[in-house]
Amino acid sequence: MKELLNMSVDDVRRDVREQRATVAKLSMGIRMGKEKNSALYKREKRQIARMLTVLTQKRRSISSPTTKA
Repeated sequence: MKELLNMSVDDVRRDVREQRATVAKLSMGIRMGKEKNSALYKREKRQIARMLTVLTQKRRSISSPTTKA
């Protein structure tokens, strides 16, 4: 999680794309019966959710910087 916070927005986007491709392959493998580890699929989907959360936080911090009084 800390790694994601230190990454740039573009890097996080790239990683999300790669992760989605991995999840798609796992999903296809599970449906075809080649992949038996469905827990890995669930774990990878959760990782995508974490990445998207960090991406949203970064976008919000960029678009509306906080000002100190």
